[in-house]
Amino acid sequence: MSKFRVAFIGCGGISRAHMNGYKPCERTAVIAGVDSNEDHLKKWGSDFGIAALYTDPDEMLEKEKPDIVSICTYVNSHCELTIKCAQSGVKGIICEKPMALNMEETYRMIEECDKNGVKLAIGHQRRHAAQHQFTKHLIDGGEIGKLMALWGSSPSDLMDWGTHVVDMMIWYAGDVEWVMGQVDTTPIKRHPRGYLNVTPVMGYLKFKSGAAGVIETDMQGRGVFQQPRIHIRGEKGEVEVMMDGGLRYCSWDKLNWTTPNLVFRDAFNLEVEDMCNCVEQNKVPLDSGKQAAKAHEVLMAISESARIRGKVLLPLEQKMAPLDLIAKEGSLEKY
Repeated sequence: MSKFRVAFIGCGGISRAHMNGYKPCERTAVIAGVDSNEDHLKKWGSDFGIAALYTDPDEMLEKEKPDIVSICTYVNSHCELTIKCAQSGVKGIICEKPMALNMEETYRMIEECDKNGVKLAIGHQRRHAAQHQFTKHLIDGGEIGKLMALWGSSPSDLMDWGTHVVDMMIWYAGDVEWVMGQVDTTPIKRHPRGYLNVTPVMGYLKFKSGAAGVIETDMQGRGVFQQPRIHIRGEKGEVEVMMDGGLRYCSWDKLNWTTPNLVFRDAFNLEVEDMCNCVEQNKVPLDSGKQAAKAHEVLMAISESARIRGKVLLPLEQKMAPLDLIAKEGSLEKY
């Protein structure tokens, strides 16, 4: 059986995590890499034995004709590169998180992939991780009853790490109805990845199911933020699940914590295997672009709530990045 031809766009640090996902996969063969930094590119090619190296993604797509592309660049190029790849004839795209700079870009990425029949996954690979799969099974099986409240901690800014936490909260509790948020714009600065960066941030999420959620970020990584987690309370019990690591759960009638024995596999590898299955069987990736757009919408809504100083109903009408609007409006000094 022929293997899926895989190309990388972006050969920096996160690309190596992606590569670890492809190495054990018997259905893929990495055949090319693209990076604007020739030193990174040559080192990457040498480390992984890849000879087809390019500085121009268009040239690579034309000459190599990959089936699957991993986009491992900064977020400010995700939209453009996803569209290029979708139009070139690839079958699947695994794009790093955060998905895009604003909601307009997320919709363009999804639309172009849908139009060209391309499977789009966004790097929320923790959905595949053993502790989160176990927690999802507990919730769906009614072990802790109807969900009442969720609290999530993020050790970095909302776009970089908070997107993982929000994505998992949505996976556990369902779609969000409305959002309130506050951000500290005192140390606001433009992140090298292209977005305005603020922290700490706090967001309050009201889910359509009736559950309530809180997401907090702390760049200092203090206390529980050193080990990010989600705490979930239901009518019959609760779960504390680490974003990376294990979990524990208890029921109100027993009042003792249970820590399950889990078998862990590389979540990047599980993401790659899922993409292969989706291409072969015409399925939707677990961390699909449409699912990622829901998390991204919440991230944008938190900042939009801070901008308008009120509750924001979803779907979000604001398609641009609210922090950019705050900056353009010259209202940063008011915070």
